Amino acid sequence: MFTDIAGYTALMGSDESRAFQVLRDNRDIHSNIISQYDGTIIKEMGDGMLISFNLASDAVRSAIEIQIACREKNITLKIGIHEGEMVFAGSDVFGDGVNIASRLQESAGEGCIAISESVYRDVKNKADIRTQFLEERSFKNVEDPVKVYQVSCKSLPVREVREKELKNRHEKSKLITSRTFKLFSPVIIATAVVLIVFLFYGGTSVPFTERDWIVISDFENLTGEKILDNSLNTAFTLSINQSRHLNVVTMQRMRQTLRRMEKESILYVDEEAGQEIAMREGVKICVVPTISKVGTRYILTAKIQEAKTGNILRSNVLYAKGEDEIIEKLDQLSKKVRRNLGESRYRIAGQSKPLSKVTTSSLDALKEYSSGIESHINQEFEKAIIHYENAVRFDSNFTAAKASLGNLLFERFDREKGRKWLDQAILDIDNLTDKEKYGILAFYAVNVENDLDKGIDYTKARIGLYPDDPVAHNNLGWYLQNQGYYEKAVEEYKVALRIDPYMMLTYGGIIWIYLEHLGQIDSALTWSNRMIKHGPNNPWGYFYLGSSYVGLDEFEKAEVAYLKARDLDPNLLMNQYRLAHVYRLQEKYDNAVDLLEDILHKNPGESSAHYDLGVNYNLMGKQENARSHFLAFKTISEKWLDNFPDDPKSLISYGIILTHLGEKDAGREAGKQALRLDSTIHFQFAQFLAAQNKKDEALDHLEKALESGYRDLVWIKLHPDIQVLQGEDRYRRLIRAYF
Repeated sequence: MFTDIAGYTALMGSDESRAFQVLRDNRDIHSNIISQYDGTIIKEMGDGMLISFNLASDAVRSAIEIQIACREKNITLKIGIHEGEMVFAGSDVFGDGVNIASRLQESAGEGCIAISESVYRDVKNKADIRTQFLEERSFKNVEDPVKVYQVSCKSLPVREVREKELKNRHEKSKLITSRTFKLFSPVIIATAVVLIVFLFYGGTSVPFTERDWIVISDFENLTGEKILDNSLNTAFTLSINQSRHLNVVTMQRMRQTLRRMEKESILYVDEEAGQEIAMREGVKICVVPTISKVGTRYILTAKIQEAKTGNILRSNVLYAKGEDEIIEKLDQLSKKVRRNLGESRYRIAGQSKPLSKVTTSSLDALKEYSSGIESHINQEFEKAIIHYENAVRFDSNFTAAKASLGNLLFERFDREKGRKWLDQAILDIDNLTDKEKYGILAFYAVNVENDLDKGIDYTKARIGLYPDDPVAHNNLGWYLQNQGYYEKAVEEYKVALRIDPYMMLTYGGIIWIYLEHLGQIDSALTWSNRMIKHGPNNPWGYFYLGSSYVGLDEFEKAEVAYLKARDLDPNLLMNQYRLAHVYRLQEKYDNAVDLLEDILHKNPGESSAHYDLGVNYNLMGKQENARSHFLAFKTISEKWLDNFPDDPKSLISYGIILTHLGEKDAGREAGKQALRLDSTIHFQFAQFLAAQNKKDEALDHLEKALESGYRDLVWIKLHPDIQVLQGEDRYRRLIRAYF
């Protein structure tokens, strides 16, 4: 049975105190009458109620009494009743019966009771219940038409009739119980089985299987209280994310999806936007959380919605007596959602830390932390720091805020200050969820302790708990790449992309390994095209595509790709330089010079632009222009040597520029000094010797570089000094042999 107060929203708008009095009177009437008919109030939904009964006749009789009592209090109700199979889960009930009862209530006239044909069949012979057929109606999300009957509410049902029915049922029940006891004596075994099922069984009728994905829309705040704006969603998602039974689409991924949908202006993911994101990502289930308020009580709800149809599959409602109870109830709400999706009570209990522990019990701190996360995702790093610092000010024990603050400071602003915050977070590391815990431990091991092995172990532990976490697989790929385990790194990157094919940074990891470390140009080309398919507005995809075409000697295609990357991001310097190199290789020197001059105009400190301009002007026969830029590069090289006198690569750069300025002997001495310091940097020696026009020796070192594992074919082909070797037969043989 569904009941609802007609016109309650309008009443709230015009006379709030009267509205609250109506709500209290309505609740008292329902509670008193329903208990007399053995009914159970499943949940209250603002001014509405969902009630279950064992018998249709009890439901109808209680409805009649409720309508008459409400009429005396000037409360206008609409009631709908349907009989059907229902499934209970905790304090919730679901099934087609619930949906039809809800539709009947919506269709009922004010002050009336609408029942379905199945209820009518059970009450048509009851002398104290009078009904009338109204019509056959089709309801939304109900497959077959429903015959609708109206129940008369003019007079109270006869209690003596019900008492006689109850007596007959009681006698029949005693007889059945007696026979059952004789047949099934091992009650203890049955009880044990029930207990095991209760704890360990996680079945659900929701179309969800273990490790499926869900989309959680932003928490809708209907209270009007600013403290609850943009604060509860982070905590709710964090709580649900402790589950190893389900996966939650991250806020970052939702933002990426909105960009692909050309709806990046949407800042608040409401129910409709969440449904669109889920359908776009192939996710079946949406969770729609809401908080509202009646009097001093907060009402927290979480609807589980089928993304494709919008049907509400389950709904959970919890009440918080005041602001201090919200976090606790939010935690309980997340656990109810997990139960609804089939996770067992045992696993929930074993895999969940209290939300107040892993976040904070302070709503002020939670709001600041949530704002910090949002700013961090949007790359507004300075704003994120302010929010994280405010969160810690509100709650000095907020470990997650300390960890986020330390991480951001360490990576982007102040490593020493960041380390201090990370040190504090590490001291209370058990206050984080397992996913956060192992993430921070790995970050600390790799970046603070410089221990890659330890970082890898922590990341593997995180993946062991959360095998569908794409960020963990990406991080493991990055750590393995830094250890030189390129094939293993590629495999981890590929796992990350199988889980989330829109992680652009991960594509970059794969392609960079293929281009720079493995020299597998065809694979780089394939993955560049995949990156562009999934991120057509990401300039790096076209940058990698252009580099792949360079490796294949298809310079015109490389030029087109680099130009597309420049259109998408005119400030991507690496792309600008590579485009200038491609212009040089195609003898489009004017284009190369214009591009490099533009780089210098916007970035006066770019030393490489001076060097490349000198090379291009030389090729154009403009020696004075070339010398001017080479001298500028020499000045910068001398500063490098002043700061790093024993750096062999700085010495080689200095030797090369001296050679270009005609000081060949001085350049040779700088090269020899570099060789004494480090004889293993063969590719750099190949550059130096090529600049000195010692081609055979340059090719010797190029061969040694390739023998030692150097595989950056693209840079071999683009480097302005190596270019003089490309006409040599030995060079071509080496390229064929190794690529």
